[in-house]
Amino acid sequence: MEKTKVLIVGAGPAGSTCGLLLRKRGVDCLLVDRATFPRDKICGGGLTPRAYRLLEELLPSFRYDYNSVQELKLMIEGEPVFDLHMNNELRIVKRRQFDAQLLEEYINNGGNFICDALTNIEEHDGQITATLRSGRQVFCDYLIGADGANSRVRKYLNPETSRGFLFLEQYGPKSPDNVIEINLSASYDAGYYYNFPNEAYDVQGFCDRSTTMKVFRSVLTTMGCPEEKAKGAYIPLSFDYPLHERIILIGDAGGFANRLTFEGLYYAFLTASHAAEAIGTGQPFAEVNKQVFANKRKEERLTRFFYSRRGLKLFRFLCKRMPGVVRWGYNKATI
Repeated sequence: MEKTKVLIVGAGPAGSTCGLLLRKRGVDCLLVDRATFPRDKICGGGLTPRAYRLLEELLPSFRYDYNSVQELKLMIEGEPVFDLHMNNELRIVKRRQFDAQLLEEYINNGGNFICDALTNIEEHDGQITATLRSGRQVFCDYLIGADGANSRVRKYLNPETSRGFLFLEQYGPKSPDNVIEINLSASYDAGYYYNFPNEAYDVQGFCDRSTTMKVFRSVLTTMGCPEEKAKGAYIPLSFDYPLHERIILIGDAGGFANRLTFEGLYYAFLTASHAAEAIGTGQPFAEVNKQVFANKRKEERLTRFFYSRRGLKLFRFLCKRMPGVVRWGYNKATI
């Protein structure tokens, strides 16, 4: 049996960042992940300006590889409606490499990491006991779930929790143009097609409320993408779990991805920092993170309108007749 102040389950960007920030505060923590790194991760890999600026603020010494992109092509029903030159680059990372670099940074700063899987959680007299697949038992004061869409920690808080939206992706051949492509359609159920170019290949994907492999293949064929091996993952987009004083969900495990764009890395870093602050200062996570919870409610209202037929019609009009408004909205969402 082992004792630690904080047990973090999941060594992706949220978990590794939280571990690093706790180490900086001198808090004893243990990071656990079932995967051997580097490992693949479903994600376009886009770091928006506000995401990489937050990361630089939180971890100023951390260095990582990325592809700089400043051109964005927006399409509706396959028709180009707006080409945006971004003054601030988007940084496209390979998640397999980026996540491994973050975990290595945590370990190099004295962080304790083991490759193992959480199998059971018990609470007795304010003490949390986590049992791992290896048979190890860890006593902790705080348990942080950073274990993504299929979070065992989230399922402990709510066994009937929703899996969320299904994202399907494939790695396509590298296109000659270093451009992000987004396509919207009234036939999509509140989602979009995307193409993100990194240094070696393009990540082509699709997600909406009703994603299936058949729909995915149909969308990518329509967009002219050759068929490659597909991978998928669910991303929760709700807070269908009770808040707990000592069990905290962050990143995708907590359903914190942007409701409109599905971008998750910014909120992975932000909620990781809020969890570390809450534990380091003794404040409730719900209080430290209250603005994020409020932002999600605003995003949900905006999403319902944006992906409606009326919303897409208005967006097409703005792209063609008032591009300055679209540029302002982009900057508002990403900078």
